[in-house]
Amino acid sequence: MKEKPLHEKVIDLASLLMALTYIGGGIYLISSSLSFNLLPVGSMQRYAFAGILILYGFYRGYRVWKK
Repeated sequence: MKEKPLHEKVIDLASLLMALTYIGGGIYLISSSLSFNLLPVGSMQRYAFAGILILYGFYRGYRVWKK
């Protein structure tokens, strides 16, 4: 089996790190009460945005893993 070239490994690693960043950002947005001051604490939009970040992070991670 042929090994991936270095540039593909770097791209995969960067994509995986971004997936973890999205997941971590969503979890942080849910768990912290004063983060980002962008959305009001306890609002539905805040939790919806956090959920979308988490789901998108899982999706990006899945795409990298499947590749």
